[in-house]
Amino acid sequence: MSNATLYYTTTSCGASNFIAAHRAGILGTKLEAYQADIGSHKVLTGPKAGSDFYAINPKGNVPTIVLADGTVLNENAATLQWIADNAVTPVGAANGTSERYLLQSKLSWISSELHGTVGGLFNPTISAEVRDFVVAKSYQKLQFLNEVELADGRKFFVGSGFTVADSYLYIVLSWSPYIKLDLSKFPKVEAYFKSISELDFIKEAHAAMAKASPSA
Repeated sequence: MSNATLYYTTTSCGASNFIAAHRAGILGTKLEAYQADIGSHKVLTGPKAGSDFYAINPKGNVPTIVLADGTVLNENAATLQWIADNAVTPVGAANGTSERYLLQSKLSWISSELHGTVGGLFNPTISAEVRDFVVAKSYQKLQFLNEVELADGRKFFVGSGFTVADSYLYIVLSWSPYIKLDLSKFPKVEAYFKSISELDFIKEAHAAMAKASPSA
């Protein structure tokens, strides 16, 4: 049976899937990973380089995982859990456990509450008034993260070790300088982000993505 295939970009939430798969130890064995350009909607690397990404995923978004049977997954709550279920090195609790349901809950919160809010700041056409509103809403989400989710100063978002939720949250927080959100307002969030960013396998994954880029 052929491997599943991940399509991602190096800075979008798709990168969280590459990082999770790298940590899980499944890249090149259970999962191939290729880059796509969501601006031109072209596949950039791999055997389908140059082809229309819409032909793979009609939504045109990343992450996209195409399973061996042709099933297309393209939302982080699904793609990251597929990675967790196929991991060699664990990146999430076993399916059917309370810990796994908690992981699902955290992934959904990142997607709908945090990513869904801060993502609006990438739109270059929004007015100053709308931007101020979205920034205020983003800071509300970060305040909750700081004062509730990370209130105990925990190193990892769910449980005692790195999971796919950390991969996703880390990437969303990494956008802060580009969308002009000040993480220093939220010391526990900033400390969490710094701690995750300094993990060796995070650095390795970023280096692997850079090496795989067409311009490398």
